[in-house]
Amino acid sequence: MTRRNFLLNAALATGATLAGAAQAQTPAPEAKPKTLVAYYSWSGNTRALARHLADALGADLLELAPVTPYPAAYAACLDKAKADIAAGARPDLKPLPDLSAYDAVLVGSPNWWGTLAPPVCAFLETPALAGKKTALFQTHGGGGEQRCGRDFRRLTKGEVVSAPLIVAGTRAATSREAAAKWAAALPL
Repeated sequence: MTRRNFLLNAALATGATLAGAAQAQTPAPEAKPKTLVAYYSWSGNTRALARHLADALGADLLELAPVTPYPAAYAACLDKAKADIAAGARPDLKPLPDLSAYDAVLVGSPNWWGTLAPPVCAFLETPALAGKKTALFQTHGGGGEQRCGRDFRRLTKGEVVSAPLIVAGTRAATSREAAAKWAAALPL
């Protein structure tokens, strides 16, 4: 081997060693938390808001579905919802996925009679939410937050990390920007 080739090989080896050392000292980027957007929607308003949030966060989406659906007729749904809320009913939900992979769960509900919809209350009492970061988003037909935020904090098994996102149901489909802004501010 000539002296020139020897020096060239030594320089290449030193450069490779230094590059490897620099890579070893560079911290790996933080893993993005795995987020689930779970919601109950009777009319479709909360579903629209949930989709905006899932898109903004790159999150998975889960529709909470009672085994026995609420009536499709508005007046009948109101009557059933009012009776269920007064009785503290927790309807059985269709099977839920394994929640253990999620770090954070955003939960969506319509405001029914001043509080969360019973299917959402049933979900919040799921032991699998323990230790997860949680936040509420809600739609309403004019009642605003009322007791929804308070009841969410009381029922959730997770750590509440934000004030609720509250959107009028008639604006849910066009609330993409508001949803993205709220989602970006979440400490997940």
